Amino acid sequence: MSGMLSRAVRAAGYAAALAGPMLGTAVAGAAPAAASTPMNQSYAVYATGRMSTQPVGQASYSGGSPVVLPNADAAGLLDTGLITDAAGPASASSRIPGLAVRLPGRAVLRAQLAASSCRFDRGTHAAAGTSRIDQGRITQTGHHAITLPSSAAPNTRIVVPGVAVIMLNHQFTGARGTLTVQAMRIRLLDHRQKLILATSVCAAANLAPSPALGGPALRLILGGLGLLILGGVAYLLSRRSRARAS
Repeated sequence: MSGMLSRAVRAAGYAAALAGPMLGTAVAGAAPAAASTPMNQSYAVYATGRMSTQPVGQASYSGGSPVVLPNADAAGLLDTGLITDAAGPASASSRIPGLAVRLPGRAVLRAQLAASSCRFDRGTHAAAGTSRIDQGRITQTGHHAITLPSSAAPNTRIVVPGVAVIMLNHQFTGARGTLTVQAMRIRLLDHRQKLILATSVCAAANLAPSPALGGPALRLILGGLGLLILGGVAYLLSRRSRARAS
């Protein structure tokens, strides 16, 4: 009997070798879907132009969150306090306290806080977002101060003549319904400079964890291997019975 089991195990090994490519195909087939899933993320500062940066303080779901930095300062243009970016399975947020942006024409934009956030609603299968500016003001020598609304409607545009165009609560929907919310988007008029502050990105997709190995496809393949093993044992027993009968 042990000899038969040994031969059956060898037969199962051959079957497993044949099934291996199928298993690899099943696992590989699941990987692209997981890799292409939009991911929630946030970052404090992004700039293009005279001063260009990669996203500063970037946090992403599955890639590290929260991210806390003592500041995101750029000499001659930007000062901040302690920034905090976070991203989870259904939300993202970015907070910049102590914000000061030096604008052309001896103007300065200050805010106690610039923040954005977004959340994916699993019930409606859509993402929604908001932004907030606390005690925001633009001051310029020889001009009246401009007070920034604390809870601006999406895509509120403010023009400071000869200085900058500022978009508050800038929101747009990208590919696959991914929502991006920027607390503040600044374009300086006398420089080719753009500055984006407190960005949150939420994917309009169900970000439940992908099935681990042991999901339906793998169980189906392993179930087939089990049947092959049992079939091999039965075949060997049948051959032995026929040999005895003859």
